Amino acid sequence: MRLSVLIGSMGWGLAQSQTITFRSLEASSGSLPTNSSFVFDGTNSDIAQQLYNRHKAGDTGAALDLTSVPAAVTKRLNRFNIRFNDLPGLVQRAVLWDSGFAISPDNDPVQIWPMGDHSMADIAIPKADVANVDCTFLNCSQPNDETAYSTKFCTGYQILNASRCVVDVFEDAGAGSFLGTMWSTGGDPDMTPELRLRDHTWTQDIKEFGGNVTFSVYAVHTVPSGEDPAWDVCPSGYGALTVPCHRRDQFSDAFMAANTTVPTGSAWVTTWLEDEFAQSSGFNKLLLLPILLSVVAVLALGWFFWRLRAKKLAEKLTYEYGGVSPHYWSGDTPDMVVRPMLVTSQLTSQFSTLSSHYESVGSNQTLKILLGSEHLQGRHIPFESLVFEKAISKGASGEVWICEYNGHKVAAKRLLQTKHQRAHNVQAFAEEIELSASLTHPNIVEFIGVAWNTLNNLVMVMELLPMGSLQQYLRENGVFLSWSNGKIATFC
Repeated sequence: MRLSVLIGSMGWGLAQSQTITFRSLEASSGSLPTNSSFVFDGTNSDIAQQLYNRHKAGDTGAALDLTSVPAAVTKRLNRFNIRFNDLPGLVQRAVLWDSGFAISPDNDPVQIWPMGDHSMADIAIPKADVANVDCTFLNCSQPNDETAYSTKFCTGYQILNASRCVVDVFEDAGAGSFLGTMWSTGGDPDMTPELRLRDHTWTQDIKEFGGNVTFSVYAVHTVPSGEDPAWDVCPSGYGALTVPCHRRDQFSDAFMAANTTVPTGSAWVTTWLEDEFAQSSGFNKLLLLPILLSVVAVLALGWFFWRLRAKKLAEKLTYEYGGVSPHYWSGDTPDMVVRPMLVTSQLTSQFSTLSSHYESVGSNQTLKILLGSEHLQGRHIPFESLVFEKAISKGASGEVWICEYNGHKVAAKRLLQTKHQRAHNVQAFAEEIELSASLTHPNIVEFIGVAWNTLNNLVMVMELLPMGSLQQYLRENGVFLSWSNGKIATFC
């Protein structure tokens, strides 16, 4: 069987109960470290600060060759346009550790969760805590005359009962044959820490548990594999920090949510990255305004020449095919139709090009009537040839004028010019003009033609009857047209 953690008293001295307290991560100071008394001697796990100090001392470190960069690290660097692979190897390690990651034997970044109120800087287990779970120690001297310690006799129960971290599951092909120490202190003050993860898996005969028990303890090693001393062997020089952790698959999601934290990175490491490695976005925002102004100017100039070209083309087609007065294109009113329709079927190709330049949904049908109706073909009168002399009648929406046209007096009906006419009113008047043009009879006023300079100023030209209106005639001669006179004339 495999056991990874023992909670509660076992009654035989191998482990003690542990109470885990929990906290939310607090924002640390954004000031860069200035503590000259800091020593990386295995009593703390502030690997990021040791790497920062070595960076300031001029060390670089080999670049990491990870299978992937954690999304949390990429997101953190993206704020400053920093690419992980562009950082010095030593800084890469600092960012990884501070963001809560170490590296598996296959170069995969692996998540670490501090437990309780701990952070990545203090998940190293103090010697006193290891002693409290009844582990024994190997004492080793170092070149600086400081003593380095490592566990000698200690089961997986014991060391995990003192652990302060959980590590995500990873593969370690050499786990069964690896005989390194799973907890140790010490370290060269000038060392560049590594972030190596190893799986310490072994089987031990424990009579109190009925025989063989298999343990699996994950541990972070801070020296290269070639410098890792074997179990119960002192290193030839300095010792090194080794941090044992639980396996993630030993806990439920609920336990993890309640008892661990996800590192978000120290504020001072973020300041370090921003101050020393942040890259410009490559775009100067001060250039945005002149760029926008230039774009607007180019668009305005293009629109002006487009309108000018379209107007000239419209006038050319109008004069060549006897269609619309050039004043029609003046754009005097919002309801002006700006899409010429076909005058004859032969003009389809010429006008189809122009129609792509002009569009007005509200007045499209009106122009179709004026230019496409068979009753109005050849009956378009140039607006300039009409001389308005006198208004003789006015209604709610229209008025009638006496005009001179080609030396003759004519009647001209048009919409009132005192207000802006809506497209449907103009269309209704165009339909009236078309109907009048279709009626030919000796007793019906003769239709002469239609003229306009804008569709708001559409004019129907009719024969002028000089004797006045029907209303006036009835008022003056009604006595001769009474019903009684009609009956007398009928029977006499």
